[in-house]
Amino acid sequence: MNRKKRKLQFALPTVEAFREVLSSLHADGLGRMRLIGDSALANSLADADWMQGVMVERSPSLDAQCVGEDQVIVFTETAGEELGVQLLSCVNRENVVVAPVTEWHFSKKPLFLVSIPKAGTHLLYELAKELGYEEGVELPEFPRGQTWYCVEFSNSHTVAADFFVDTVRRAPFGNRHHPFMQSPTLFIYRHPLDILVSEAHYYHRDGKTAFAGWLSQCDFNKQLTRLLEDNWLLGSLRTRIGGFLPWLEFPNVIPFSFEELVGATGGGSQEDQRDLIWSIQLKLQVPGDPEKIAMKIFNPDSPTFRSGKISGYSDFLSPECIADFAKENSDILEKLGYPSDGTMGLPIQKDARRHQRIRYSQVIYEEMPLTLESDFLGCNLVRFSRRIYAIPMAAGSIAIETLSPNTLAALPSGTSLSEIKTLLLIGRFNLRQCKIAINQLADSLKSNNMGGSGLCWSEAPEGCVLGVYRGFNIVAWHGYYFGLRQSIGPIDLSGDLVDFVQKFQPGEVLVSQSVIELQEDIDGISTSMRVRRESLAANEEIQASMRILEAKNAELEQKISKQEKQLSRLRGNLIVRFCKRVSSLVREVK
Repeated sequence: MNRKKRKLQFALPTVEAFREVLSSLHADGLGRMRLIGDSALANSLADADWMQGVMVERSPSLDAQCVGEDQVIVFTETAGEELGVQLLSCVNRENVVVAPVTEWHFSKKPLFLVSIPKAGTHLLYELAKELGYEEGVELPEFPRGQTWYCVEFSNSHTVAADFFVDTVRRAPFGNRHHPFMQSPTLFIYRHPLDILVSEAHYYHRDGKTAFAGWLSQCDFNKQLTRLLEDNWLLGSLRTRIGGFLPWLEFPNVIPFSFEELVGATGGGSQEDQRDLIWSIQLKLQVPGDPEKIAMKIFNPDSPTFRSGKISGYSDFLSPECIADFAKENSDILEKLGYPSDGTMGLPIQKDARRHQRIRYSQVIYEEMPLTLESDFLGCNLVRFSRRIYAIPMAAGSIAIETLSPNTLAALPSGTSLSEIKTLLLIGRFNLRQCKIAINQLADSLKSNNMGGSGLCWSEAPEGCVLGVYRGFNIVAWHGYYFGLRQSIGPIDLSGDLVDFVQKFQPGEVLVSQSVIELQEDIDGISTSMRVRRESLAANEEIQASMRILEAKNAELEQKISKQEKQLSRLRGNLIVRFCKRVSSLVREVK
């Protein structure tokens, strides 16, 4: 078949954004477009003069009559659920599809991955990676869009009952706030007998499983028998596979088989592989080219990869064993869609599943208060409006949803249980300092340069140079952080701490209990530095006044001294004149 180009592209729901995408497609030679919808966006696109040279057909919806020679199908629906229905109308088409970014776009929703062990787990991981999802693995309290997680812990092999029964008993509010119900999930399964053989080739290896010793003393056939029939440790193969079957029945789960996804490299069909990936893209609203995605997902370097082939079980199991398994487990084979006689075949439901729309729960609990933990340092830890708040128990019963934004802002809060607990234990300042230091440590590790970490994580009696900041060497020493001005030259970090500090002027050596506070001191924006600066300025002003007073005092002293000399001369003159007068009077008397 001469396959046309399949590609899914998204644009923000504006005329300008669509114009950029469609103009690029037109420049690539795609000149026949079908515009779907009767929205304001559709009308604006149809009326735009930039569409010159483009053959545009308009349809209210994409139905079977819309065939023709369309090269590009343009959807304009901006509601995520309705757009999802419209996109699925392209599941059998081979066109370039352009659609608006909605709240269902893969960048807005996390993705969950579930796999039966030895059913192609790493093939599933590679698919998520090539679809553009980041690796999140363990679910945080508030997951990110465009990131994949396991439903529980870091285990993608979550048995349905473990999550929907056991976890419900342990989780607050019956686990109804879990984001699984509002998020898509990919579930991969495989023919049970291929799973059995893959287990027997892997589980007995030392270090690969905790129970390797249970199998390692058996020959291969005995291992197969144990894994097939065991009732005491792992349970029978029927039990192990059966625990995952409920995932097939959830409306937000996209189930598919290893045999569909593995492609020609693993003995499957390239066409089935491309068709499956295309249907997944349409459901998850993920942009990309299914041909390019398919080329990258088969990874023989995976740590658990053995052969990655379809129907390998027929080389290791006798016809009698296969027939007995098929007879006793026809219900499981039927549920998964495999032939009931034990032979290999693609799941009979594969085409119906590709057309099956995805649905999410309409009930969201983000604005409903939910107590996650009680009595931590005298506080209830309450989940509300995408944050976790600490409510002092001593305050009594508090309806957090009635509190004003200002009151909420005054409460201790975080984005995870670990963050809010750390905040309560060490305070906001130290929490911020630790976060900054950890990020700096991460950057140092990535760059293989450990000289720039903003915090010393161990005792440093000899002095640990953390880096340079605005002309100061930042040094951790004896539990303090020192800013040593580089201009003072080499410094001997030994001896008594107090003596060391007193040897230098305040502007040459700065001391603080944290790197952040030290940097603020160097910048001159900390309260202590501002007080010190204001104190120095006031002292300088006092000193200047004292100098003026001293100058005036010296001037007065000079004047007084001069006056005293003048008085002394006058006194001498008067005495001389007096003596002369007395002498004159004495002569007259004689």
